Amino acid sequence: MFDTASMSDFWLRVLGLYFLIAGIGVFAQADRMAGMVAEMRESFLLRFIGGILAFASGVLILATLGPAPGGEAMLVRVIGWVALIKGVFLIIAPPALMGVYEAFIARPGMMRVWAVLIGLLGVGGLWLGLTG
Repeated sequence: MFDTASMSDFWLRVLGLYFLIAGIGVFAQADRMAGMVAEMRESFLLRFIGGILAFASGVLILATLGPAPGGEAMLVRVIGWVALIKGVFLIIAPPALMGVYEAFIARPGMMRVWAVLIGLLGVGGLWLGLTG
C-alpha cells in the first residue's frame, strides 16, 4: 500500500485512512461526543497531549511533503496547516477551540452529517492516493 508512492500519495493514503476511520467512529458514537468534549474541557492533560499530537502531525506532514506541485499536494498541505494550527490553539488557547467543538456537538444530527463528510473525505483521499 505504501511501496513507491510520492509523498503526496503517501499522505493522502494515511490521512484518507485516518479520516475514514474517524468518520465511522464519530458517526457510530455521535451521542458520546458531548461527553468527550466535556472531558477535554476539564482535563488539561487531554488538551495538552491532543495539542502536541495535532501540532506534531501538522509539522510532520508539512516537513515531509516538500515543494510538491498539484492539487493533491495542496490538499495535504492544507490538512497539515489545519493540524498545526489546531495544535497551537490546544496548547496555547484551548478555550477558543473548545468553543468551536461545543458549537458542533450542540446539535447531534450535525455530528452525523459531519461524520459522513469526514468519511467521504477519507474515501476521496484514499482514492486519490491509490490512483495517483
